[in-house]
Amino acid sequence: MILLLAPGPIKYSFVKTGVEYFLKLLSRWVKIKGEFPRLKGSFPNKESRLLAEENLLSKFIPQEAFLVILDEQGQSLDTQGFSLLLKELLLQRKTIVFLIGGPEGISTSLKKKATLTLKLSDLTLNHEIALLILAEALFRAISLLKGHPYHRN
Repeated sequence: MILLLAPGPIKYSFVKTGVEYFLKLLSRWVKIKGEFPRLKGSFPNKESRLLAEENLLSKFIPQEAFLVILDEQGQSLDTQGFSLLLKELLLQRKTIVFLIGGPEGISTSLKKKATLTLKLSDLTLNHEIALLILAEALFRAISLLKGHPYHRN
C-alpha cells in the first residue's frame, strides 16, 4: 500500500486532475491512495502552523508505515534508484507513506519520525507542484518495474 499524504485541500485544479490521473493509472499495479486533509484555522506564526499540520497529518500515518518525507534537504535518487527502492519497500512493507508538507515545510519533530528523507529537486517547489511531480515519479518508477513502456532510457 502506498499513501500520498499532504495538507489539503488541493487548490490548483490542474494538480488535482494530474494527481487523480496518476493514482488511477497506478491503481492497476499497486494499492494506492491520496489523503489531503484540510487544515483549518489561522495561525499566528510558522511554528504554530507546522505543529497543527504535524498533528493533523500524524493521524493518517500508521504505526508500522515506512515514512518517506519529501524535503529539499533529502537524499536524491534517479528514476532507476527510485524504482529499485520501491521494489524493495513493496516487498517488505505493508504501507509506504510519502509525506509532503504545506507551504511552511515540515516540522522538525515530524522529520525525525521519517524512515527516509528524499528530495524531488534541487529547486524549491510549491507543495502542490511537488505532489504532482511525486505522483508522476511513482508512476514512472513502478511502470519501469512492470516493464511498461512509459519510461524510456
